[in-house]
Amino acid sequence: MKKFFLILISFVAMSAFVSCSDKPVTEDKLPKNARTFLDTYFKGIEVFSVIKEMDGDYDVELVDGTEIDFLHYGEWKKVDCHGRPIPVGFYPASITTYVATHYPDAFIDEIQFEHNRYKVGLYMLVDVELLFDKLIFDSNGNYVGVDD
Repeated sequence: MKKFFLILISFVAMSAFVSCSDKPVTEDKLPKNARTFLDTYFKGIEVFSVIKEMDGDYDVELVDGTEIDFLHYGEWKKVDCHGRPIPVGFYPASITTYVATHYPDAFIDEIQFEHNRYKVGLYMLVDVELLFDKLIFDSNGNYVGVDD
């Protein structure tokens, strides 16, 4: 009987662990606004994988390697195009204008929105080493500074 309870407790513990880990899900399990975001800004690029994280957020990878993170309710939180320009229109246009003006040999290939700030990663078209990791903009798209 004691052995039975040990096996039962082990099974329950393993089930709890498995249910708390990240899980692959199908694209149709994404919240509606996340699916609309993909259809609007990444139209024609197939979804490779969708992972639902333990906290309910989603990690989406497209077949071209683009990675998009969504909050559990479907709002984007990070887009990383890995060396390709990110689409415009889902963040303030002033960010694109600032980058084009101050970094004409670069484009935005990564953007993250957290704590009411945008963190913007640049891809340099010429071989120049940047002295910072990301540009920081406030929630209205006004330049704030750099993130080392």
